[in-house]
Amino acid sequence: MVDGALIKEQQRRIAAFDSVVRVVNTDSAYKLWHAMLTAPNIRVTQLAMMCEYHRLSGMYGEAAYVALRRMGDTLWRHDGAAAVGAMHKRMEGESPAMQRDTCGPPPDKRAPRWLVEWTVYELPKLPPSPDSASTDP
Repeated sequence: MVDGALIKEQQRRIAAFDSVVRVVNTDSAYKLWHAMLTAPNIRVTQLAMMCEYHRLSGMYGEAAYVALRRMGDTLWRHDGAAAVGAMHKRMEGESPAMQRDTCGPPPDKRAPRWLVEWTVYELPKLPPSPDSASTDP
């Protein structure tokens, strides 16, 4: 049997993580995906989109990826399947290469360690604590 206090603490940490997910602004990523539908050079726009994902993950850690997955649920809702399929076909092949300085300097605001290392463990272990403001890995 698992301690009730441990369950409550896990629920508190999950709620804290989810509150961060809800504040991640994915509008720019959404717009970049849609720009790829008609971009003359899809690789340029794809690289911009990849840099935006990198920027968001630097600022919000794993919460950014959860927010971006949630955005993906509605991403193509108002677009024709043929246009989306054609875009995916144009994206086939090698993606643009990214190096350390490809996207410019890292954001000033960095995700704290608990967001970078976020994982929900099965009880009796706990996810990383939001009480730690440390950004050190």
